[in-house]
Amino acid sequence: MDERGKMESALLVEIVKRLQQLSISRHRQARDHTILAQAATQLRLGRSAAVVVAEIKEQNPELLGDYCDVHVTLASPSLRAVGRIAVPA
Repeated sequence: MDERGKMESALLVEIVKRLQQLSISRHRQARDHTILAQAATQLRLGRSAAVVVAEIKEQNPELLGDYCDVHVTLASPSLRAVGRIAVPA
């Protein structure tokens, strides 16, 4: 193989390697996006912040690591009180 062939071969190997790295990075970002979107939905629906943080840490411990280093135990989901409608007698 001549010098040009070696250079082309090395370039192809490097390009394929970088494509694989991008693919892995995109997969991680998509997974993290899903986790955060679900967490935001849960918070909007009134779920306890402690439970939401615990679930995020369970799925990806590093995702909010720089936000809070508080150790939260996974608690049972909180139930919101449902008000009753008064019916005149």
